[in-house]
Amino acid sequence: MLQRIGRSALKSHNTKQVAYQLCSSSPIFGVSGSRIFSKHLSTQQSQQSTIYVGPLATVAKRLKLFSISSLGLSSAITPFVFVLDFPVPVFAKVVLVGSALFTSASSTGLINWVMSPYVTKATTSPEQPGMINLHTLNVIAQEHVTIVPITALQPSTRVFTTIMINEGKMSQAQGRIGEKIVRPKQVFYVHPETCQSGPLHDAISGLHDIDTDINTEQKTQ
Repeated sequence: MLQRIGRSALKSHNTKQVAYQLCSSSPIFGVSGSRIFSKHLSTQQSQQSTIYVGPLATVAKRLKLFSISSLGLSSAITPFVFVLDFPVPVFAKVVLVGSALFTSASSTGLINWVMSPYVTKATTSPEQPGMINLHTLNVIAQEHVTIVPITALQPSTRVFTTIMINEGKMSQAQGRIGEKIVRPKQVFYVHPETCQSGPLHDAISGLHDIDTDINTEQKTQ
């Protein structure tokens, strides 16, 4: 009788120990999967090679942050103008607040229009041959990446820009902010004096269009 009780107790103890080991040593699939995915993303980013860095990249980011901060500050202090008791008519307060908000919003919009095409850096990846990643900033200074075939770039005629994506090849471009897929940008500015060779130099010079025309003529012949 005592032997049977001892055997059943030992068997129960072994079962609990095995169950504890399984629960403690087996990771949750979602956690391990997210770690593997993050590791894969960091590996992809480490494999990218930078072929161009904008000389004014830091200035562009600080300028955008300053403009959006000033707009937010102007919007935040607007209620206090009406709450505080000033010997000024209400109509004058409305005009004052409206002028301040309009000026701040206009300057923010102008800075975004001028600096939005500015390429802070350009990278390539061995996993995407023939593609180039053009890094720019959105209105709140977040990094916006446009992934586009190198042969789709051509000289731009818009002011404050030097290259653009061919209108007929916009469907080949992709845009993202972090991991979010967004609409790709079409026009960009890179400093011509810093691009003496490479794919960006060919895009500024229009060499991609020349190669495309030559290939088209050869196919028609």
